[in-house]
Amino acid sequence: MRSDRLLSLMMLLQNRKHMTAEELAHELEVSKRTIYRDIDALSVAGVPVYANGGPGGGYALLDGYRTSLTGLNKNEIQALFMLTIPGPISDLGVSQQLKTAILKLTSSFSDDHIEHANYLRQRLHLDATKWFQTNEAVPHLKTVQEAVWQDHQLVLSYRRSNGAVSERTISPYGLVAKASIWYLIAETERGTRVYRVSRIEAIQIAQTHFTRPQDFDLAEFWLGWVSSYKTSLPKYPVTLRISPDLASILPSILGHDVRSLVEQAQPDSKGWRIIDYTFERIEQAQAYILGMGASVDVITPEELRVSVLKIAKEVVAHYSR
Repeated sequence: MRSDRLLSLMMLLQNRKHMTAEELAHELEVSKRTIYRDIDALSVAGVPVYANGGPGGGYALLDGYRTSLTGLNKNEIQALFMLTIPGPISDLGVSQQLKTAILKLTSSFSDDHIEHANYLRQRLHLDATKWFQTNEAVPHLKTVQEAVWQDHQLVLSYRRSNGAVSERTISPYGLVAKASIWYLIAETERGTRVYRVSRIEAIQIAQTHFTRPQDFDLAEFWLGWVSSYKTSLPKYPVTLRISPDLASILPSILGHDVRSLVEQAQPDSKGWRIIDYTFERIEQAQAYILGMGASVDVITPEELRVSVLKIAKEVVAHYSR
């Protein structure tokens, strides 16, 4: 482990030119005392590392010193940089190893390539998590990953969306991260199924192996499953009358798909428009419509009008107290 860390430290100084002990400690996830010992070890090994004292001081390699491991072109630099973008891959516990590997690979960059990598870093950042979405706890993810890697069957207790927990034996084919949510694709007695990893209550790797079908394609299956899932979602059609002010911001509330509905609806003399829209269920419709306040009228269904009125009265009564 120490040899890997020493190499990473040397690569950092080579790529960044100059770093403080605190910066090195943060990057390598160790204490500053460990960094001091590692710097001494590099010096003893003949690596020309020197310290700059005073404000803004730190460590650097002697000008012209370079350790070359491999060479990469500009397109490969871009591909490597994309790997460092934060996302669900960190859940698998390989982010530090990935960072170390990239440091080793990029150690042979010429100065202009290093400048290109920094250019990209300052101009592109992708946040893989959904806005305002809380990351789900996935304590059994590593165990699932191990079974997927080794083609071992899994015995798990799984909590369904209705709260019921059941035990089952599955053959795990692969993992999919959609935004920050992990899904497990597995073969069961009833065919190929998709499980939400956060709903696994307990898990055990079985001794039995399974044979993975040669024609199974994880990405292709996932695309088909997502399409089928969207089609199977519950449908709750409503007819709404929306005000001019709401019409302009409705796409930011319900999504861009509603924009065409608003544009196609002819405004009346006061600028109000009537549109037909489909929610997944009545509870979702209630939440959105209550949030729109007096800028929307529910025309149909009648049960939605009644339920929105009932909830509104309960809210008024609650805050009136």
